[in-house]
Amino acid sequence: MRGADIRVTESGQEVVSGAPDPCESQHVPTFVLGKTFEGGILDALDVEPSGEIRLYGWTHDAAALPDFALLADGIEVPRREEFRLRRCEVAVLLRSNVAEHGFGVGFHAPEGVPCRVIEIRLGTRRLASVRPGVGREEPHYGNLFDEPRVLHREDIYGYGPPMPHADAEVLAMARSLPVAILDFGCGSGALVRALLDEGVEAEGIELRRPEIVASLKDDIRPFVKLHEGSFPLPYRDRQFGAVVCSEVLEHIQDWETALQEIARVARRALITVPDMSAIPALFPHRVVPWHLLESTHLNFFTQKSLHGALTPLFTRIRFFRLGEFQVNGTRVFTSLVADCER
Repeated sequence: MRGADIRVTESGQEVVSGAPDPCESQHVPTFVLGKTFEGGILDALDVEPSGEIRLYGWTHDAAALPDFALLADGIEVPRREEFRLRRCEVAVLLRSNVAEHGFGVGFHAPEGVPCRVIEIRLGTRRLASVRPGVGREEPHYGNLFDEPRVLHREDIYGYGPPMPHADAEVLAMARSLPVAILDFGCGSGALVRALLDEGVEAEGIELRRPEIVASLKDDIRPFVKLHEGSFPLPYRDRQFGAVVCSEVLEHIQDWETALQEIARVARRALITVPDMSAIPALFPHRVVPWHLLESTHLNFFTQKSLHGALTPLFTRIRFFRLGEFQVNGTRVFTSLVADCER
């Protein structure tokens, strides 16, 4: 474990403190324990911002699991699940004819418990105390840790209310656009509000849906036009200096007409869509970005296909990426961005 300190107290108790290497992911710190107990070894502890805590190790007896107890900030955390793991190297060591000597024991700290100190016990014995140095962040889809119902597609592939705040990276790019700016598919008007607050002339247009109407605050409502989704848009040719279309095009059935209308009403466009290259890039890690689970996604663009769609409409197209993140060292992005000019 890099970036952490392990020490042993006079009583023999292991205390692990510190944080992961800043160059590594800050979200899945693993603390190596190597703690022997009667019947096996406790190898490691994983602590995640979601409150999910797991112990890993192995036992001589492939059928029996130790009864570990875990305290987070002095609060006993109930065991949520336990499972066996194949540990072929342990089977060789023990000359066993079965491989399932490994185990995992899962706990979940209650919401609001920051998990500053985690203590592991086995019976009356305190095996280790860990200071993870990990902030608490409640995850989306958190019910999938222990949902008792059998879920169906509509329970997983869903969508939520509009974002209440403007994306900082999109806002930064929008500042350089010529005015006036139209936010096409503006949601609750968060980007429009942010631009207006900076003295930038802006307005938005969005579908007349109950969740949109409910999300519009009094200060932004006069600057947002609600419509039924039909084309053409209710604007003159080149009425705007620029159009921002951020994470919208993937939701529109008639996306080709939408692009034609964007090009008609403005001489410049800033278009962002989910970066689908993240799926094959993360395949070795068996990971799919969570935002791609939205049920209302209809269209999926690569840089090549988006370039092909934009070329007939714009004379200059520059591509960017936003929302950089890493998974086990693989660099990927949330959004593919096209800055287009007629």
